[in-house]
Amino acid sequence: MVLVETLSSFGQSDSAGFKSDLRIFQKALEETHPNLYRFTAKAKFDTVFDSIDQKITPKTTELEFFRLLSKIESLVREGHTYLLPSESLTQQLQTKKLFPFEVTISDSIIVVKESFDKKHSSYKNREINAINGEKSEDIINQIANSTGLKSGYNNSALLNILSFENNFAFSYYYFIDTTSTFQIHFENEIVAIPGIDNFKGEIYPKFPKECDPPFALQIDSLKRIAIIKITTFAYWTVSSSKKEYAETFSKYFSEIEKAGIKYLIIDVRDNRGGEEMLAAELLTYLVKKDFRIYKSAKANTLDFKYDLPNSSKFSFRKKDYIKTDSGYFKIQDKVLKTFSPKSKNHFDGQVYVLSNGGSRSAASILLSLIRFHNIGIIVGQESGGVFEDVDGRKKIKITLPYSKIQLSFPAWSFKIDVEGGDRFRGVMPDYIVKRNIRDTQSNKDPELDLVYKLISDE
Repeated sequence: MVLVETLSSFGQSDSAGFKSDLRIFQKALEETHPNLYRFTAKAKFDTVFDSIDQKITPKTTELEFFRLLSKIESLVREGHTYLLPSESLTQQLQTKKLFPFEVTISDSIIVVKESFDKKHSSYKNREINAINGEKSEDIINQIANSTGLKSGYNNSALLNILSFENNFAFSYYYFIDTTSTFQIHFENEIVAIPGIDNFKGEIYPKFPKECDPPFALQIDSLKRIAIIKITTFAYWTVSSSKKEYAETFSKYFSEIEKAGIKYLIIDVRDNRGGEEMLAAELLTYLVKKDFRIYKSAKANTLDFKYDLPNSSKFSFRKKDYIKTDSGYFKIQDKVLKTFSPKSKNHFDGQVYVLSNGGSRSAASILLSLIRFHNIGIIVGQESGGVFEDVDGRKKIKITLPYSKIQLSFPAWSFKIDVEGGDRFRGVMPDYIVKRNIRDTQSNKDPELDLVYKLISDE
């Protein structure tokens, strides 16, 4: 159980309030996070917690405190653990003048995608070398070291998130600088551009609205190629139920069988995950032998009770778990079951899978299983999860009493039933496609183009 020190009054100094929140934050992570030290050693966490405690002074602002907690959050390196700014911080940001461009980020390169102000639309598709004297690469690294929107030692998910609408502008404010004017270094040109303040009602981080329906099938009977695109496995965000996902997959593979398709392309780019059981259902049409999604499911505690406002309060039944020195392991669960290949409409042709940093959670799990079971050829960019591990399902949510900053992380950590990959990285494609400015300018699809070339070269 997490022990909580409550505030005796709201009249105490900011430093006392923030330090109390820091202790609650530390206890919540140490006592209940299911796999806190998977990527960062306990000694490192201890050092950082002590350092941050020393940095909190009576002059520490709410934004500075959020930045300090975010430094700790970044050490968890699991994309399902995240901090959200308080309502007060969100309201402050919505009145500020922020970075004026939506950008696309690839590796260490920042390219203007759109201007939030039509007056500066001429800078679209221009590469940014530096902002206010800081190189683009250094800015990206600073943000990566300041947020948990990543998994393992893999920034692909983070860069994908920063490349959507105002996420980079918000991240720059939260983690780099609150300036309202931006000196932007383009190639052969340095310009000073004022910030934009039309972000009222916006939140951070922001994600695209899910496509509905979340799946589509294209068949080219002449070339004997089919494309299944799945934009999400999070059925609760769209109008399709779990049953409708399963029925759709059955229908698609029936049509693929009837059309005599030889090549199947599965597109899970920008699929942020959801229900892994649906990913497994898709795999049953492709895999050649029995498989499991996970080897194990583990919790660090079975009793989640907090004396905190707006916090999760639930518990797990002890009889469902085996206690070990490293946590409580689930004895039986639907996600631990064994799946078998479909006998009807099973696809035995060549499979290609398109991936990118937006392929996270259940989509990244799908890619891990595809790689391990040699189901198909993966084309694109590194997935947004990690190869062997994921945290998920039931979430613990805490609102820190003084700062009102919100912490969220899953109660369970899962070991994916795969081997042979880099456990610190995402699923690496068989063919890595590096996107460039020309792809952005022309709206090309280089991943799909490469797959068509691979097919034509057979």
